[in-house]
Amino acid sequence: MPIIGIMASQNYPRSLTVNYLVLAGGGGGGGANSDASGGGGAGGLRSSVSPTGGVGSAESSLSLARNNSYTVTVGAGGSPGTGAGGTGSNGSNSVFSTITSLGGGGGGGSNSPSTAGAAGGSGGGGGGASAGGAGNSNQGYAGGTQYAGGGGAGGVGATYTFDGTNNGGSGVSNAISGASVNYGGGGNAGGSANNTFGGGNGEYPINTASQTAGTVNKGGGGGGRWNNNAGSVAGASGGSGVVIVRYSGAQVATGGTVTTSGGNTIHTFNYSDNFYTGTNTASTAKATGGTISYNGPYAYHTFTAGGTFTPTQSLTADILVVAGGGSGGAQSTGGGNGGGGGAGGYATFTSQSLTTTGYVVVVGNGGAVPSTNQQGNDGGYSQFGSLTAAVGGGGGGSYSTGSDGNEKGRDGGSGGGIGQYHGGSPTGAGGGTTGQGFAGGNRYGTGVTQYAGGGGGGAGAPGGVAAAGYVGGAGGVGLANGISQGAAAGQLSSGTYYLAGGGGGASGTPGVGGLGGGGVGSNGTGNGGTGTTNTGGGGGGGEYSITGRMAGAGGSGIVIVRYLA
Repeated sequence: MPIIGIMASQNYPRSLTVNYLVLAGGGGGGGANSDASGGGGAGGLRSSVSPTGGVGSAESSLSLARNNSYTVTVGAGGSPGTGAGGTGSNGSNSVFSTITSLGGGGGGGSNSPSTAGAAGGSGGGGGGASAGGAGNSNQGYAGGTQYAGGGGAGGVGATYTFDGTNNGGSGVSNAISGASVNYGGGGNAGGSANNTFGGGNGEYPINTASQTAGTVNKGGGGGGRWNNNAGSVAGASGGSGVVIVRYSGAQVATGGTVTTSGGNTIHTFNYSDNFYTGTNTASTAKATGGTISYNGPYAYHTFTAGGTFTPTQSLTADILVVAGGGSGGAQSTGGGNGGGGGAGGYATFTSQSLTTTGYVVVVGNGGAVPSTNQQGNDGGYSQFGSLTAAVGGGGGGSYSTGSDGNEKGRDGGSGGGIGQYHGGSPTGAGGGTTGQGFAGGNRYGTGVTQYAGGGGGGAGAPGGVAAAGYVGGAGGVGLANGISQGAAAGQLSSGTYYLAGGGGGASGTPGVGGLGGGGVGSNGTGNGGTGTTNTGGGGGGGEYSITGRMAGAGGSGIVIVRYLA
C-alpha cells in the first residue's frame, strides 16, 4: 500500500502546460484641425501558437503550477488625440503570467504642428508629413510615414492614399481558439477606409466624421481624421486586446469564457480576470460584510452602501471600487442643452493582503440633479480601507453665454461633457482621473453657437463629441472585469456586466448613455436619464424646451471584494 501511495504521488500532474495568445490594446488615432492625421498602431501580439506579431516566431508554452491563481490583464484601447498635433494615446499592455504584450502606439496628429506616430507594440502612423512610430520587433511593425496608417501585427503601415483604400498595417490570423481569427490590424489614417484586420477606418470622405474605433478585443488601432475645417477634431479610440489560454484535454481550470475545440479546452478573456488552475467550488466565507455570494472557487462580498469588511482569517483579495456618477448638466432658460455626467472613478486593486481587522467601506452617492442653468453635481467618492479612493464622476456642463463658464464639464473620475455655448471660446469638457476614467465629450465644430451637449466620459472610453444636426454626444462606455462578472454586478450586455458608463448629452437627438449604467440625454420630451443605481453611471444632460427638461442624477457606486474560498 505505501508503494502504491508513492507511485500515485509521483504520477500526479503538478503543473498544467498551456498555450496562449496575448494581444494588447491598440493605439488611438491622431487628432487634427485640418489635413489628415495618422492611424493608431495595433496592440503587440505574442503567442505560442504561430503566427505571433512582428518578425518573431511562435514562443514556448508555459508550465503553470496547479491550484494557483494567475492574473490576466486585458489592455484597453488608447484614447484619440484631439486637435492640431494631437497624438493619440498608446493602448494599454496585456499581461498573462510572465508574458507582456505592449500597447499600440498612438497615431500622429496634424496640422501646425503635425506629429510623429508613437512607438508601441506596433507603431502609430505619422500625422501630416511626419514619421511613423517604431514597433516592437517580436510583437508588431512600425507605423507608416506621412498621412500614414498605424503598424499592424503582420505588416508596416502604408503612406497616404486619400481614396478610401486601406493603409493600416495588416494583422495576423491565429487559430488558438479553434478557428482562424484576424487580430491586430493597424488603424487607417484620415482618407483611408476598408480595414479588414480589426483596425479602425480613417475619416473618408473628407469632413464626414466617419472615423471608427479599432474593433473590441481585436487590438486594432483607431482611425485618423481627414478634415479641412478650422477647428479641433478628435480621432477614434483603439480597440481593446484579448488573452486566450488553451490546454489539452478536459477542463481543469477556471476563468474567462470556456469553450472546447479539437480536444482542447480554451479560456478566452475579453476583460481582466484571474486564471485559476483548479476547479474547486467555494461554499464558505472567510469574512463578514456586504452581500456574500459564491462563483467557482471565489467568494464575493458586494457593498451597495457603506459598511465594514472583516476577515475571520488572513487572506488575499481582489477589490473593485467604483465611485458615484456625476449628474448631467442642467437645462436652461436661455435655450441651452446640458452635457452628460461623467462616470464614477473605476479602480481595481489585485492581490491585497488583508488581516483580521475591520476595513471601512465607503460607497459614493450619485450626483444630485442640478438647478436650472447650473453645471451638474459631482458624484461621491468610494473607498476600501486606506486604498486610493475612486473619485466621483464630474458633473456635465450647462448652458453658458460665455461669462459664467458653466458650459464646462466638471473634472472627476470621468469628466462631464461640455454644455451648449453661445459666444467666444468655450472652455471644454471635464477631464478624467488617470487610471480611473476618461474625459467628457467636446463640442461640435467651431461656430459660436454649439447646440448639443457632449457625452460624459466613461471608465473605458471618452465621452462622445456632439455632432451637427442637434445630435448629443454618447456617453463613454464603461468597463467589465472578472470581479463584477463573478458578482453579477452592473449593466448586463451580451452576457457581460459593465460598470461606470458616462451619461449622454442632451439635444433634439440625444446621446445614448454609455454601457455601464449611463443615462440617456434629454431630447425635450422627457428628463435626462438617471444613472443606474450601484453602477457609477453618469446622468443624462437636461434639454431646453418650452417646459424645460431636467438633467438626470448620477448613479451610486459599488465596492466588491473577491477571494479564493
